[in-house]
Amino acid sequence: MKTLALVLAAVLLVIAVLYWTGHAIPTGVHTKHGIVAIVLALLCLVWYRFQSATPAR
Repeated sequence: MKTLALVLAAVLLVIAVLYWTGHAIPTGVHTKHGIVAIVLALLCLVWYRFQSATPAR
């Protein structure tokens, strides 16, 4: 699951850059979509951090 979280974070970061540069959709820059992709990438990194924590006993 840790690998999945990192892969999703990386993919979402790339998607955010594509949205901000206007390459994802030919109609132009979509700032809100880029912000959502960044927030989701950060949540994936939080998910990764929780997965890598040692379990409580």
